[in-house]
Amino acid sequence: MNSSKIAVRYAKALFDLALERDVIDGVYADMKSVSRLCAMEEVREIINNPVIPNQKRREIVIALSGDKTRKLTIDFINLIFAHDRGDYLAAAARNYLDLTRRHRGIRQVTLTTAIPVNQELKNELAALITDRNTGSIEFDELVDKSVIGGFILRVDDAYIDASVRNKLNKFKKEFSLAGYAEK
Repeated sequence: MNSSKIAVRYAKALFDLALERDVIDGVYADMKSVSRLCAMEEVREIINNPVIPNQKRREIVIALSGDKTRKLTIDFINLIFAHDRGDYLAAAARNYLDLTRRHRGIRQVTLTTAIPVNQELKNELAALITDRNTGSIEFDELVDKSVIGGFILRVDDAYIDASVRNKLNKFKKEFSLAGYAEK
């Protein structure tokens, strides 16, 4: 079976159960935490290490999830590891987040700038993006000095790169195509 289908099926099963038990938002918060955990290289190494017994990997992930993790999320992590699918945990968490965002009408917005932006600008941006009928936005701000200036805005799957870095790269490409590049 295709590995992405496996993660989607686990996420869909968790979503359906959370919907049935009316704990979508709580599990959503847990899956955000699990997703952040799985993004850490040290945790990925533990999850994917076949030398560490499956039971021990499961215990480590549950311990790292924290005391406030809901029972349904703990049961889900137990299920993933019981079926030797720990390497699908990150993808299942991402898929659950996507399912919940679609269900709740949450638009995911990521703004990347060279320096932090003030709250007023974030509010103006949120007002431009939010449609009164479509729900809310989930706003993430990233600071990346390599952007140099300007911004990179991602709304769901749409992407606008108005960064100085991008403009400099375009100039560099144009100059190299015109034969002015350094050798």
